[in-house]
Amino acid sequence: MAARKGRRLALVDQDSGEVIDQKPRVPHQFEGDGYTLQSTGSEVPLYKLGLTAAEWATLDWLREEGGANMSIRVTPSQLAEQIGANESTCKKALSRLTKMALLLKPSPRAAAYQLTPLRYWQGAGSTQVTACKRLAPPRVTPDQKAREKTAARSGTGKAADTAATPIRRVVGETS
Repeated sequence: MAARKGRRLALVDQDSGEVIDQKPRVPHQFEGDGYTLQSTGSEVPLYKLGLTAAEWATLDWLREEGGANMSIRVTPSQLAEQIGANESTCKKALSRLTKMALLLKPSPRAAAYQLTPLRYWQGAGSTQVTACKRLAPPRVTPDQKAREKTAARSGTGKAADTAATPIRRVVGETS
């Protein structure tokens, strides 16, 4: 059967019969304005860092604001309004992410942050290499909190946990 001109395929909500708009296509890295997220060369995966919800939200907000390729000026109070957290939580999140080298500051007193180009980058790979040379970012390093969470997950912390928790056994009657 031949397709008629003027017809197009569409997603339709089966309950209401309305046409659903398609999601915009994510650009590919080689189309000029691509996005490289969690680039290679970083030896510590994010799931092993034990990030809190505020820290994840901070990383996501900075990525959406263009912090992957430039510094974004933000104070803890401004960030708190944006991510729906309190100011002290945001201050702790920015501090911890900076100490672990997931965020870079142009100077110690600046209220500006940039995502490390070793982990996040927007644009072509050649400009990422240039940014890494220019910024000389340190490698992402887990802090004490991240090491403790990793140890607890891997089982090395199980002995301390089981010693503190009494074991309860139900003994059934045997015939």
